Amino acid sequence: MNPTRSRQPDRILLVSVGLLLLLGIAVIFSASAFWSADRHADFAVYLKRHCARVAIGLALLVLASKIDYHRYRELTPYFVLVIFGLLVAVFFIPKTNGVHRTIPLWGQRFQPAEAMKLMTVFFMAAVLAKGPPPENRSPWKDPLLYYFAYLMVSVFLIFMEPDMGTSMVVFFVGLTLFLIAGVRLAKVARMTACVIPLLAVGMVLKPYQWIRLKAFVQSAVGLKPLPYQIQHSLIALSRGRLAGVGFGQGDEKNLYLPQPFSDFILATLGEELGFIGMTVLLALLFTVLWRGFRIARRAGDQYGFLLAAGITSMILINALINAGVVMHLLPTTGLPFPFISYGGSSLFVTLGGIGVLLNVSKQTVPSLRDISFEHGGG
Repeated sequence: MNPTRSRQPDRILLVSVGLLLLLGIAVIFSASAFWSADRHADFAVYLKRHCARVAIGLALLVLASKIDYHRYRELTPYFVLVIFGLLVAVFFIPKTNGVHRTIPLWGQRFQPAEAMKLMTVFFMAAVLAKGPPPENRSPWKDPLLYYFAYLMVSVFLIFMEPDMGTSMVVFFVGLTLFLIAGVRLAKVARMTACVIPLLAVGMVLKPYQWIRLKAFVQSAVGLKPLPYQIQHSLIALSRGRLAGVGFGQGDEKNLYLPQPFSDFILATLGEELGFIGMTVLLALLFTVLWRGFRIARRAGDQYGFLLAAGITSMILINALINAGVVMHLLPTTGLPFPFISYGGSSLFVTLGGIGVLLNVSKQTVPSLRDISFEHGGG
């Protein structure tokens, strides 16, 4: 008897995501009003755009939650071909803000690199659902080599746009799924070592990335002053203290801090809502992560387990890298914070992933003890 049964979608996950979106709308309104009025003579331009994107993202969430997640396994090869095609296509489209990252789509700018984060989860879950291949294979016949090659080509294309932040997310999501699927840590470490020459080639082709990395190390050890963005990010966070300076009362967002409602929205939130506001944000995010990994643990098959764990890891890794940049623990790179930052492509991908999680949650077993993973489950 199959213990998997249809359930209601995870309501705690859904409510937590809804509260994060509402928090994001509020902070974006506060952080963008000055810039919106200055550039568009309307203090609510960015707010209106973000609300429209939230509506589209929620529609994607609802749609994804109604599609049986097993269908994604069949469609993954086509999805991957399309996204790879778009990643190549961006290099033949005129630059936007000096970089090749977006393509025009229905009057908007779409970032294929953001979609590759979710596609990496789909691909790795599909190919690893049968479990890691036997260890006695010739290295050149080891399927893991080709799975890793897929990951490296994805990372390299995104890095060359250039988009270091998203390439880091894709890379670490892939490695996480290798480990979750049971690939030995030593083998993953050997594959990771192959990144060094690839990174060296990327630094030669994009020398300012090396300059940025060198500046980060020098400023971190006190040999050089902090970069302008980081100075004002840390000032904003330090001003917040316990309860913040008050909603809408922050100074850094208006005059000093670049990207106060997208990549550096955490600094804006920390300044205006303080430690209490950050605690609320982290509690909501922790709830999303808890429910996501709980859904993975109770998934009815290995594919659902890897899919749910991969999507949840994608959100976690994205949040950690963004927070690391804001607090000067990582080199500065453009990467939005999940759910609350301004940015359509990231929001659509994240909410689409939540929709997949909700569908997996409807096909769970009562507890891990009742699961019997079979090779090729799904």
